Amino acid sequence: MRKVVVFGLGRFGASVATKLYLEGAEVLAIDRNLRLVEQIDDHVSAAVACDATEKANLTAYNIQKMDTAVVAIGNNFEASVLITLLCKEMGVPRIVAKALNPMQQKVLQELGADQVIMPEEEMGIRIAEHILHESVVDFVELPLGYSLRRIDVPEDWLNKSLAELDLPSSEGLVLIQIHRPRAEDRTSEPERITLPHAETVLQADDRIDLIGPDEVLKKFQ
Repeated sequence: MRKVVVFGLGRFGASVATKLYLEGAEVLAIDRNLRLVEQIDDHVSAAVACDATEKANLTAYNIQKMDTAVVAIGNNFEASVLITLLCKEMGVPRIVAKALNPMQQKVLQELGADQVIMPEEEMGIRIAEHILHESVVDFVELPLGYSLRRIDVPEDWLNKSLAELDLPSSEGLVLIQIHRPRAEDRTSEPERITLPHAETVLQADDRIDLIGPDEVLKKFQ
């Protein structure tokens, strides 16, 4: 079971935490605000009110044993920076952080955050595209029991072509996009290979977007 800690329980952080918990992750939710902690307590594995910028508090709750840290603090950038640094120092394998503007995004990336998102900007871009291109199905409603998920390439799929794997027949999955690090600059955004052809070979550092039954996708998490 994937272990995730979410720092900051505003609207964005709370929605991330509850969705992760519903999907089967073990979720520890942390915020200074006791009211926010109490509101989410029944919707995560554990909820704690404490100052996450203090390393002693993070150690007490075994943050170093988490698979992923989500730094979802929007109104205190100094706290976001400190928590990102502490999680990096404590060896959390993956850190996802929220930024409010490109400057914050750049700082968090340089501090070691693996992924930095700007939810408001990204949603604004999606809505604008939807308005300008009415034919674009922007918010796809998948059938009940199906999901779109991004995963690392399973070991037994490495160095095999999509034709060899034949995922629709073998797993009931459709691969719609590959995110591949750029060899010349691994710090930049990965190359996106959309609707890859049958001869495309999956590589070790690829991440892939799959659509398929939840029960099948869960075994790859």
